[in-house]
This record gives sequence, structure tokens and C-alpha cells, in this order.
Amino acid sequence: MSRQRYEDIVFDGSFLTAERGNDEQLRFTRHERALLTLFVGNAGRLVRRNQVLDAISSTGSDISDRNVDFLVNRLRSKLGDNARAPRFIATQYGEGYVWIARAEAGATEAFIAVGPCYGLSDAATAALAEPVLPLLVHKLDTATGGKHRIVLKPDWRQGANPADAVSYWLETSLHADGDRLHAACVLRTGASGTVLKGFRSSFVPDGLASSVAALAADVRDSIWAHLAMPVERVVPPTQTPLELRLHDAALKLTRTPESWAESAARLDSAQTEAPNDPSLAIMRALALHTGLLQRKEDRPNIEEWAETECEIERLVLGSLHAIQDNPLLTLSAARLLVFIHRGHWELAERLADEAFEKSTAFATKAQMKMWKGEFTEALSLYDKAIELSEPASEFHVYLMVLKCSTLLAANDRASLDAVCTELYAIKPITREQIGPFVVSAEAPLPPDLEAALGVITEERALALIYYLYNVTARHFHAPEHRNNVMRGLVTHLRRRFGESIVPKEVRLGLSEPDVRPLSA
Repeated sequence: MSRQRYEDIVFDGSFLTAERGNDEQLRFTRHERALLTLFVGNAGRLVRRNQVLDAISSTGSDISDRNVDFLVNRLRSKLGDNARAPRFIATQYGEGYVWIARAEAGATEAFIAVGPCYGLSDAATAALAEPVLPLLVHKLDTATGGKHRIVLKPDWRQGANPADAVSYWLETSLHADGDRLHAACVLRTGASGTVLKGFRSSFVPDGLASSVAALAADVRDSIWAHLAMPVERVVPPTQTPLELRLHDAALKLTRTPESWAESAARLDSAQTEAPNDPSLAIMRALALHTGLLQRKEDRPNIEEWAETECEIERLVLGSLHAIQDNPLLTLSAARLLVFIHRGHWELAERLADEAFEKSTAFATKAQMKMWKGEFTEALSLYDKAIELSEPASEFHVYLMVLKCSTLLAANDRASLDAVCTELYAIKPITREQIGPFVVSAEAPLPPDLEAALGVITEERALALIYYLYNVTARHFHAPEHRNNVMRGLVTHLRRRFGESIVPKEVRLGLSEPDVRPLSA
């Protein structure tokens, strides 16, 4: 099933995701996907409540009739619908629901549209452009990882069809000069038409593929900068942290799973052009930080980790004087200063407090509360941010992982297990990613985690312990909370490898006279 537009939303064929406007991504839960499949498949016809209940129950959930209205209203809210003035789902009181939105026909749907293209009325220009424009579409597809729809639309005009769903468009003016084709291109954003960057290129038959590929790479880099770089001066509660924006931009424009490497390469290129730009320095530090988080080492590399933290510290401290009018950058700097764990807590807390006064970014404030052991306040802020975030988005998952860290440090096992169950249902791979770190020290390992930990080498076990300590445990002020974070993983690894599996550096960071050491 192909993508289909209803009102201002373009749904993919599986109803897993949808796009609204230029950049807003919607993700649907399995219950919402079941509802959309049922409603759209019966568009214009009455869908009775028992049909809705059957569709939801088919997902494997134990749902009662009283849950139907809640689930339908939650879907309405995500679609921006209103039960009193519906655009998508109308209620037939006492009977059921009707999908009333009509599918739009003839709309242009694309991540990038190459068009409008001017100058093609000239025969010489049209002849030279004939091989260039399709090749540009192909090179753009390659440059963006083959993940998106790239279309050639020479006659397309912004706003001509309100149903169009175009994220970016490349307005192109062409002119023939002998056997050379000159092109002036302007990259614009979707419906707003905001100019992102202009490009000038010329093409001759000899070396055509490489020159077109160079233009495609420039267009891709400009889109990456638009997706990843901070421009906001006001930070709403749903603002995705910059490190996640870097991650999302890299995933959108490349096939590599190592988003930090893709981001670092682009930032290196950008810094070459603007070496004194403080925002690029903070973004480079965030890419290095993400690189540490994404490491999958078979053995700990303490020296390299320390060198990377030194570089993060240098980049952040060297940029502070120039970023304090941008709360998004300031919040990122505060998180980085805490992460490197080099005595900058008071500075980081002050930066976070100052930035929070100019924004409503609950996540960073919650992290500061979490590390101080103020768990009730931290959980309240996380819950506010989770409530406002897009369900199943990367930001939503990120917030739930942070909430798991809070509950792990607080030793609230019942609540932790409940949040983990919810998280694993939203994104199953997170069980593999964080499951070994949140296991209980007292309970037997689940079979899948026992199998995963049962085959690792001693060096890999050391790397896991260093990773959990450096990324999470060491940031908590109270030794008790640091011990709570480490205890589950260490207990199970100690049973296999013995007491020496916990390195001296980690023991020193965990043990205090009034706290039970991990080896007890």
C-alpha cells in the first residue's frame, strides 16, 4: 500500500508513521495502527464499537469496551482532530465511528522535489538538461542513503496544490552556453519556502557524474544542517535535545548505524568553513559524547575515553562566552560538563538553571535533579516531558531511559520493572540495549539476558562495567545511588568472573564507609 494523504497528514502504507507539514513526524502505537487500518479500510462507513474492540484485541492486548473511547480519543488527539468538529473521525453516538477524511488525489509527495526548473523552454538548454536533471535525482537519492522519495518536477509550483507534501525543494534556473549547462539552484523548505542555501554549478559532458554528485552532496549537507543545527532562541518542553537531533539527522541521511561518526564528519567540514563558530564547537562536543555512548568495545579503552572527555571539556569551556543567549546550546553545554565528571557541577547547574528560566526544557532540569538524588522532583519533570513528547519518538524513548536510570538509582524495583515493560513494548531493541544494566541483583536473569551475558568475555564484561559507571553511575552525588545503579550488572558478572571483575577505579568511585560495597 502506497503513502496516502488525508487532510494535512501523509500516512505511510503500514500506518507506522505519518508526516504533518514540513518536519513533524508522527508515530503510531500498535493500537493506533489497528484503529487506522480499520477506519481507513471502511472510510465513509459506520464502524461499530464491537468492530473496534475486535481490531484492538487482535493486537494481543486485553482491552475492554470501556477502553475504546480512550484509545479513539488518543488517536484523535495525535491527528489534531476534534470530536465536536471532526476532520478525521466522527462519532455516531450509541453506534460507533465513521472515518470522514477524504484521500487527496494528484498530490506531490517527496522528501526532495527538484523543481520548478526554469529555462527549459529554450531548446538548447532543454537538450543539455535532459541527462543532468534525472542524474541529479539519482545522485540525491544516493547522497541521502536511498531512504527517501526524490522526484523531478520541472513544472511544480509551491502552493499550487494544498495537498502537496514536500519536505524540501530545489528551485533551479538553467542556461546553455555552448556545450556547458549553467545551473543556479536554491534549496527551500517545504510549504514555507524558506531559503536554506543557494548553489551555482556548471556541467559539461566530460565529468558530468562527478559534478552532479558534488551538487547533490552540497544539497544533502545543507539539509543536514537544517535538521541538526540549533537556531531556536525559545526552547519548548517538547524540544528534542541537540544530541538527538544530530542522531536523527544522521539516520535520515545515511545508512550507517553509527550516527555520531556521520555527524562528526559533517561538523568537521562545517568547522573548516567557520572555525570560530561556537555553536559548531558545542555540536562537535555533542558528537564526541554520542560517540562514547555508541561504543561497543570488547575491551575497555580508558585512555581514549579520557582523551575524548578532555576534548569535550576544551570545546565547551572555550565556547561558553558566546552561547549563553541560546538556551538550547547552554543546556547542552551543562549536560556535557556534568557528563565529563571533571569538577564542573556548580557551573553546569548554574547554566542549566539560567537556561531553564528562558525555556521549559523539562528533561535537562530533571537530569540535574536526578543526579542530586531529588528523585520525586526528577520523576515529575520526566513525566511532564514524556506526556508532551511524541509517542514512540526517539525523544520519548530517551526520556523513558532516563526515567529508568532514576528508578534504578532510587532502588524502586517495582516501578522500574513497569517502566521497562512499557519501554520494551514501544521499542523492543531497548531490551537488548539497556536490559543488562537494569537487571535485579536478587532475581535470576531472564533467559535472553542470561544467554547474552553468558557468552561475553572477561574483557567485554570489564568494558560493560566501565561503560555503565562512566555513562550513568558516576554522575550521582550519593554513593548509595551510584551503588544502586551498578549493583545488578556487577552482581551477575561477579558470579561468573569473580570479585576481580570490578576494577579498582570503579570501586573507589562507589564505596564509602556508610554504604555496603558491591563485593559484600
